[in-house]
Amino acid sequence: MKDGSNAFFLRTFPFVEGKKTINMEDVIYIETNRHKNIFHTKNESYSIYRKIGELQEELKGLGFMRTHQSFLVNMRYVQKISSYVLTLTTGEELSVPKARYQNVKQEYAAFVEGL
Repeated sequence: MKDGSNAFFLRTFPFVEGKKTINMEDVIYIETNRHKNIFHTKNESYSIYRKIGELQEELKGLGFMRTHQSFLVNMRYVQKISSYVLTLTTGEELSVPKARYQNVKQEYAAFVEGL
């Protein structure tokens, strides 16, 4: 990685916990829960009142994919996708609806090829 290339992944958000700049490479997934979106990292979680569709647009090109109406997943943390289940490197499993399954597999395959 070139010096300064991490700046591309830095984003500042007005989280419920306060305004904070985070490296989106550290976000494993974003989950919608009761009108809030929760950014899950290895060590912390941050909540924000924002539509997941808006976040999806804002994070385009950063390696996130919409796997479910309630989840945006950082493809860097995907271990495998099989039998309508996406397994993360953390061991967590997220279901992938039948309607999205082929698109999710194709988007992930394209991401892996581009690495």
